[in-house]
Amino acid sequence: MNTDPYPEDDSAVLNVSNSEVTRSEVRQFLVALSALAFVLSTLGLRDGGAATLAADIVLVLCGGWCANQLIRGLDVLKAQVICVLQAYFTGLLCCSIALFAIGWMVFLPSEFLNLGNALLSAATFTTNFRLVFFPLVEALRFDGLLDHLWVPALIAQCCAILAVLFWFLYHRVRLLLAVLGTIFVASLSVSTADSPIVQMLPIGGLWAFLGGAIPFIAANRFPVLRFALLLGIISLVTGIVLAVVLGDALFTRAFLALSFAFLYVGSRSRVSAGRMTTKRRNWFGMLLHVFLWALPLTQVVNALNLTTDAPTNYSGLILPSLLLAIVSWSIWRALENRFQLTRVTPTAVIALMLFANGVATLTSQGLQLRYSEQADAYIHAIEGANGTSACPVMQEGPLAGLAVCQMGPKGPPEVLIWGDHQLTTLKPAYQEATREAGVSALFVAQANCVPLEGLQTRFAHAGQHSGRSCDQHAAQILQAIPHLSSLKQVTIVADWLHYVGIDASELVDRVPVRIGPIDGTPINVRQQSMYVSEAVETTVRTLTDHGLRVSMIRQVPAQPRFDAELAARLHAPGSWLYQSMPKLSIEVSLTEATQRHSDVDQMFQRLSAIGVLNYVNTWPAFCSAKSCSARGGLSSDYISATRLTRSGAIALIPMLADDLERARTHAPFAPAVGS
Repeated sequence: MNTDPYPEDDSAVLNVSNSEVTRSEVRQFLVALSALAFVLSTLGLRDGGAATLAADIVLVLCGGWCANQLIRGLDVLKAQVICVLQAYFTGLLCCSIALFAIGWMVFLPSEFLNLGNALLSAATFTTNFRLVFFPLVEALRFDGLLDHLWVPALIAQCCAILAVLFWFLYHRVRLLLAVLGTIFVASLSVSTADSPIVQMLPIGGLWAFLGGAIPFIAANRFPVLRFALLLGIISLVTGIVLAVVLGDALFTRAFLALSFAFLYVGSRSRVSAGRMTTKRRNWFGMLLHVFLWALPLTQVVNALNLTTDAPTNYSGLILPSLLLAIVSWSIWRALENRFQLTRVTPTAVIALMLFANGVATLTSQGLQLRYSEQADAYIHAIEGANGTSACPVMQEGPLAGLAVCQMGPKGPPEVLIWGDHQLTTLKPAYQEATREAGVSALFVAQANCVPLEGLQTRFAHAGQHSGRSCDQHAAQILQAIPHLSSLKQVTIVADWLHYVGIDASELVDRVPVRIGPIDGTPINVRQQSMYVSEAVETTVRTLTDHGLRVSMIRQVPAQPRFDAELAARLHAPGSWLYQSMPKLSIEVSLTEATQRHSDVDQMFQRLSAIGVLNYVNTWPAFCSAKSCSARGGLSSDYISATRLTRSGAIALIPMLADDLERARTHAPFAPAVGS
């Protein structure tokens, strides 16, 4: 195809001569201008930030590259694509070998399985689909090492779509541009939905990719090239102004993306030079390999740092990333030069090796043989942490919109079991306890939400967005109780140490929660224990006024020097690689545990002494006369300092069933009118 449709004397851009020196100066100016635009727009993009803009820029530049190769012909496209695939697969193979070597020393079995899954996705350019449709429920430290490859996957998918459209319509340029423009507008419209499902799939990424491709295709047919620099500067200035005024608006990103597309077109030379193409290909390969290495290494170093109070220093990664990238890049260059005429064969072989490696990893049970029998209890505890399924959302009734599990025999509910994340860990125990007691129950749990009346919850900025959902959750349950006429008992389970602000109860620091009166009084974090105590009395009074029996489940004894994940990693072959591994302990003295829980225990024991609630003691399941242990025989009863495993929860079944049986003999009464 003709790539030089304009007369040589019309090739000036903004009256700049077409000599190699002046065009080099223009390109340097474009680089500086692009850097300035990136900084200014990032300051204005208050929501998406640099990551969103960077993804747009990459898609734009790759869209322009793909269109440029298509215009140059099918043979050129084939040669360039094979070269890119060879560079990608070679770098990915080298990176995966390093990750497997590191993983043998520090990965948990489930992390090895996830690495194999990620490798399969990366080798088949489907990482974005895996992240969207099969996300991890709860990622561990070394999960997601190859998640950044959703960007190359999206680029490959967009390239395939553009190549198909170009193949069918390249002889009708106007129709091709019309179709691409329509898809651009449709994709841009769909991207208004702020969802990762849209942003990571071609349906939402095509607009940026086509934004880079359309100017190249148009320049091959119409006199766009002579105005490309001017159009790019206009779009750039417009995008910067919109970024400062509107922030991360979609149209702001669209203008910035188009500006980079036009600047990219305007910076390209009209005369194709094979030597320059080879140099650009080498630089591209180097940048690609740095990209493949830098992010996994950063995450590995961050995961090996167990101290949460100090930021990780990544400056030491610069040299290793460059050295490893140079090694993999050199291997790629050797393969490219050696097999220049048959690049397809080594590329296919490397791709099959990656695919086979991923399949083998998924069938290896995570190489659990690396761990001793002593660590199996902790590994099984971690793997079973998410074994319980979520409760379905009620569609009607006073609890509509809340996740509620119905337990025990069918029939009108006699007991409402209400709590937070502590209650979630007890779900297996309550499923069996309600069956043994023959009591129908409703099970409602909301993580990090205190199950009390008259409190407002606020989370730190680093945590959840706000506590308003918690406040609404508690209010709806309390408003629903009078409408559940068959109820005889309300059982409350919560992580009370978390809410009263006892930080020393956890080995791993958690995001703090601020609790205060719902009447708008300024929250004083030093009085949280008093706020909770007053709310307990208010809640119990409200429930007993409705004629209900109230029971509080005593929080299991905290193990402040225990965490199942860290205990498992302590027995890993490469445990010495972890920075600041804390001193772990699987038990605590009964005296120490009693002192730590004294404020909470006094709060409930006082109400239990006057007969307004039943305080169910769970400690005999975990404590002897002298100490409380996180291990029950060969199993681990704790996941973290206060969260139980399935085996730990099952140990409480007799106590919970006994408490539920009492609800069957409790006769609810209605308070007298006017009382």
